Amino acid sequence: MPPILKSLIIFILLTGIAQARTITLSPCDQNGMNAALDAVYNEGGGEVYLNPGVYDITGPIYIGTNTKFWGDPNAIIRVSSSSSHWFTNAIGIINAIGILNNVEICGFQIDGNCENLPVDYSHTRTDTAHDCESAIHLSGDSNNFMNRIKIHDMLIYDTFSDGVTIRFCNYADCFNNLISNCEHEGVFYVCAIDSLIENNRIAGITSDCLRLDNCANCKVENNILYSYSGDHSTTYMHGENGLQIGDGGVSHGYDARNKPTSTKNIEVNNNTFANNGLQAILLDSIALTESANVFIHDNNFIDEKELTTMGIPVGDFNYTNMPSLETSEKVFSSIFDILNSDLTYTGRTQQPVYDIPYTVKQTENGIIAGGIKIIGFKDEITWCGKTYIPDENSILVKAVAVKSPSLNFFSYAIDHIDKNITLKIENGTTIATMTITSYYYATSMNKKTGKYTKGSIHVATATFNDSCPAPEVLVRPKNITCIVYVYPTYFIMSVPSQGLVKVHYEYYGVSTDHFYAIGEIHNGDKGVKYTNFTNLEYWKGDYTHQGNWLIILGEFDQSKLNITVTTPYEDLQVTDFKIINKDIPSEIIAWWFYPSIGLLAVLFLYCKYYYRFIERL
Repeated sequence: MPPILKSLIIFILLTGIAQARTITLSPCDQNGMNAALDAVYNEGGGEVYLNPGVYDITGPIYIGTNTKFWGDPNAIIRVSSSSSHWFTNAIGIINAIGILNNVEICGFQIDGNCENLPVDYSHTRTDTAHDCESAIHLSGDSNNFMNRIKIHDMLIYDTFSDGVTIRFCNYADCFNNLISNCEHEGVFYVCAIDSLIENNRIAGITSDCLRLDNCANCKVENNILYSYSGDHSTTYMHGENGLQIGDGGVSHGYDARNKPTSTKNIEVNNNTFANNGLQAILLDSIALTESANVFIHDNNFIDEKELTTMGIPVGDFNYTNMPSLETSEKVFSSIFDILNSDLTYTGRTQQPVYDIPYTVKQTENGIIAGGIKIIGFKDEITWCGKTYIPDENSILVKAVAVKSPSLNFFSYAIDHIDKNITLKIENGTTIATMTITSYYYATSMNKKTGKYTKGSIHVATATFNDSCPAPEVLVRPKNITCIVYVYPTYFIMSVPSQGLVKVHYEYYGVSTDHFYAIGEIHNGDKGVKYTNFTNLEYWKGDYTHQGNWLIILGEFDQSKLNITVTTPYEDLQVTDFKIINKDIPSEIIAWWFYPSIGLLAVLFLYCKYYYRFIERL
């Protein structure tokens, strides 16, 4: 490369770097931030950085192309409690100047402060509930899409409307944000293409935690979607879905048509749906079609009961010292603890009794000191508020029998001990009985030789007892029937859930699992392990489903079908199938249709003639 050309390239690069300057701000209102953002935009791009502190605003903020707007984690843009109603319709707290390209917003906090504003600020008209005060509202238009928008590492909370709204955009990426109590959508993508929503923690309250309308080639992964239960809400709580996917229609007074894209190629995986108020995932009729290719797999579903059982404060999700997010962080970290815990689909713990660290207290009964204690039940489970065991042979006891210590100074010795333990469950009570037969003898010393001689063998008996309430024996299904509806081009099947934890479907070597419950292993107060089962509705595998029905395209071949069901205690093979053929009828109109129409026509003409005859009288 010629030296003059090399020098010219270096000059150009250095000039570009010099132009992309950073403006650092200390707490100010929207006018100060807009002046800084406008300056870097007019210079072709740059950065605006917010130092720690509260930035009270009474009007919107605007960002332009090639701009990075970022700040310290303790920098807070807050809507002033004395603010007028300027955030109406499509005006958010942070908005776009023109069609944006290469924009990044990250690092700071946005506080909508909705609890300190009039509730009627949440809408423009009475029929447009919660359409006002999106925290970040960036939009292109249907003929001119934005490109490369990144929003990450933000804390966004307490807004009347969406946390993040991105409309008409290629390559949007929203990640590592904590969004709480945004009273419409947490993150709302409309006509987003080749875009991503990942690693966010969102506590939704109404509408949805995440929503994708008319999006294509997008991924939603590794998010935790939770139901807000704090004390800063201005609307009803637990009215949200975890995720909504589909083609938007008319909603809350707005006609949401005129979108150039339709839902297609959406992958949803490795998300956690926890305590969602309505549905975990809501798909409209477009998203459910095979052509839309909405692929949902490997997600976790945790309900409120399970969260409460595992010690997570579902009802205490709030901010006591705004804008501290310590409580929400505690909830989300607790959910991670659940996901990392010892989850299982069987109630068989395989715990040997000698591994249970429990010492039996002894009492004296004649020549024997001993005791028996029911320490628990092998393979015990809790499920739907009740405790169960697999059978009446599941009683775990520890027992001990030795020579009474008070006889140590007497010349008695134990030859041997026979121990017989009987266990039974009777009228809801577990009874353990230990009968001891001790064979002992007295010893005497020969004064001449100094040796001890063994006397005659004597026999003594002693009985020790213990009892406690007995769990129920879990009744498991014996004859399991799979119902199969066979259509000309596809078939659907279902196995009833009663008493089952999981159903494993395999057809032509391709498998799908339907989970009805999941267990977590705990230690009881005496060290005996038990499994707590929580009901859920979860599918994992390659075949699609609708409700409780597995759907497989193609002709049905029973010889290629293999179904195994799992109860808390065993795996069972399904051998009974109820196959119902649903062939398309050869005659679309039944044979009796036309004669019936003819008969009705005759009756009509007769009635008409009779009516006219009466009129002439």
